[in-house]
Amino acid sequence: MAGKLCPECGNLTFFESKTGRLCSRCGYTMTLPINESKGGKGRRCSNCGKSTVFEQTVQGNSKCSNCGATYKKNN
Repeated sequence: MAGKLCPECGNLTFFESKTGRLCSRCGYTMTLPINESKGGKGRRCSNCGKSTVFEQTVQGNSKCSNCGATYKKNN
């Protein structure tokens, strides 16, 4: 299975890692900030099971940054 295109070496060897992406050929890495660079561990997502649910809006809605699931509070 091919990865994404590596911006450094130009091969399809840019695979997903725990912190972002890593090229298996040249070692080039890309890291993604957690919670829009605010840091911290989010709540656990009931869809994907990862702790990546963060509050996004003023209304108290939350969104999983891993799978995109949206959580809304019913009033």
